[in-house]
Amino acid sequence: MKKTIFLLFFGILALSPAINAQSQPLQPPAQDTPIIRHTVQEIVLEVEVRDGKGKIVKNLKPGDLEGYENGAKQELRSFRLVQGRDVVPKGKPALAGGLSATPANPLKAINLICIVFANLDPFTKKYAVDAVREFMKNQLEADTWVAVFSLESQLTVLHPFTTNRDEIMQAADQAFTGVNVDFASVAVSVLNATPLVEYMQTTANGQPSQGYAVSAVQKITGGGLNPKAIVGADQSNALSARIQRGEQAAERREFGGIEGMRETDQILTMMDQLSGLPGRKSVLLLSPGLAHTGDPDLFKKMVDKGIKGGITVYAIDVNGLSAEVDPSQASSTALNHAAGLSSTQGALSGSAAQQKEKMRQGDYIDDAVRTTDTQASLRALSEGTGGFLIGSTNDLRKPFQRVIEDVDTHYEVIYHPSTNQYDGHLRTIDVKAPARADLTIESQRGYFGLPVLHSGAELNQYEMMGLAALSVPQPPHAFEFKAAAYHFRPNTANTQNDVVFEIPASNLTATPEPDRNLQRMHLSLVSIVKDASGEVVDKFSKDAPYEIPEQNLAKARATSITFDHPLALAPGHYTMETAVLDREGNKASTSKSEFDSAERNGVGLSSILLVQQMEKVDGKVDAANPLEFQPSPTLVSRVVPELATDLGSTATPYAYFVVYPDPSITDKPKIQAEFLLNGQVLAKQTADLPPPDATGAIPMVINAAAKTGKCELRITAMQGGSSSKSSLTYSIAAK
Repeated sequence: MKKTIFLLFFGILALSPAINAQSQPLQPPAQDTPIIRHTVQEIVLEVEVRDGKGKIVKNLKPGDLEGYENGAKQELRSFRLVQGRDVVPKGKPALAGGLSATPANPLKAINLICIVFANLDPFTKKYAVDAVREFMKNQLEADTWVAVFSLESQLTVLHPFTTNRDEIMQAADQAFTGVNVDFASVAVSVLNATPLVEYMQTTANGQPSQGYAVSAVQKITGGGLNPKAIVGADQSNALSARIQRGEQAAERREFGGIEGMRETDQILTMMDQLSGLPGRKSVLLLSPGLAHTGDPDLFKKMVDKGIKGGITVYAIDVNGLSAEVDPSQASSTALNHAAGLSSTQGALSGSAAQQKEKMRQGDYIDDAVRTTDTQASLRALSEGTGGFLIGSTNDLRKPFQRVIEDVDTHYEVIYHPSTNQYDGHLRTIDVKAPARADLTIESQRGYFGLPVLHSGAELNQYEMMGLAALSVPQPPHAFEFKAAAYHFRPNTANTQNDVVFEIPASNLTATPEPDRNLQRMHLSLVSIVKDASGEVVDKFSKDAPYEIPEQNLAKARATSITFDHPLALAPGHYTMETAVLDREGNKASTSKSEFDSAERNGVGLSSILLVQQMEKVDGKVDAANPLEFQPSPTLVSRVVPELATDLGSTATPYAYFVVYPDPSITDKPKIQAEFLLNGQVLAKQTADLPPPDATGAIPMVINAAAKTGKCELRITAMQGGSSSKSSLTYSIAAK
């Protein structure tokens, strides 16, 4: 029987062309956005408390609140009220994006500020954008996130939540919602004009039997200017101008009810969409006014939704400081007109048009209290949800300072957790006020029990999503991916290891963008390593969005996305739990695997990996990454592992491993390679090794034989009387 012979390559140059001919994996960018602390030695909670009217409660005592973790009552070791003005002292330096220079608390409550543009026209848009620019000059604390919305038939996101000041201003500059007919933003002269009444007055002269002359005169009333409301306004009082104003005022009367219902529906929609967001929600509602139906129950429903959803509205009247004496003057004008009609109700004379006008007295009264004083409605909405109105002013600095103080006012509660095990699981938090059922309490709802690791003390949003997937009783598994751990350089204290993750791109959802001729993919990965006691000793995460040209989609789907993470572990047994999120498909998949980190003496030998491809590395070898090595003085390479072990019939597999000679042994190291097919040894070869590199390691890349069936490659490193063994099993499909 003829033996199968395979070659050993003690370098990479002869191997590189064969490996690089394979398809290239997608390379994701790094992206980190910290949003929440998670140290568990001491839990610091920020708690916001509001009463039934949405007002901030500032007179609670320590015994008024109780804290629970995973349903167990906790002893509150500290309790104090923190005023907003104390959180943001004057002169504190600000960081980029409006963040405070003070680090966030471990469980600092998330503040969400929603800038909402509603019913703007080209004239009020400039004031609204200037208002946003003035607001963003204020110091915003860490964990205060700002988003921009447009409110029409629904709440549309113009820019998602961010802490970047420049992004918010850019979104505000591009916002425009003046596509609706808005009765609240018409000229002041129209708001203060009375509706038009037009009729014909006829006069007959002479005896009917002898014939008589008839004269007709057109009478027009209404549409006149109110000098008490318009001071120095450059408005015409000619008949044509009065007719135009009167017609517009009549239009407001006819359609005011419809407008009131439309704007009420807008606010209800906004409340519904924002209620599901976490944290404290403050809405800066930039609007020229709010018309409503006059139904007090419907208005109360709108306010109650805001309170229940934890939403505080700070309305900003974008009309600013205008020429009228009082924003309610238009309402007074409408009431005065109704009173004038009332005084003529006893007279039976008058034309049909005049009699019709008298019949509309009730409509004018409804209009006066419903759609005319639109600033009063904004005030009622703001104060009803615990905020306040900013109106009739062009100086927004002081009102905005009050808003920031409101947002940052809270109680600080501290307790020690009932368990100090860092298992990475979600721990729920509930803060209650047993004696005050009328209070609404907002705080962080939970945290993940993690130690402060080398990766930092911050959790990203996608990390929390991944940890949540790992914390549920039945973790999801929506698609396939692979995760494996490999051991490398042995050490008395810690052994060098490397964990590798491989996600087939074909398992991810691609979202088309026809206008840009590309497809979007987005995956996030979170992995934690636990020791034998269940304590988390390492965490690795990656967020990787991709934009793939349409013509390259098929090629991209044929590849896999690979990440690796080097880590050092003490000898022992470990468990690795991994969650992969398909962000475009809104799917998650998890896996759990176990491995050992063993202490070794004498010559050392790493795990054996299948090689997917070799990558050129710019710069020097990263000594902490065992997958990097220098095969020549001018080349640094990185091995991209192949986790799949079921190979196709045309595969040409290569294997990577590292030998670590024992410097205390004078004998030169050797290796023995054995190839087995279906359990039978087909070939065995022994070879001397080249000298170790500067780190004392000897990286090896060899071609592994390709035979149909179950294949196994066994490597034995030998030095003097010391030896170490590793093996790699894979299969080759039949042709």
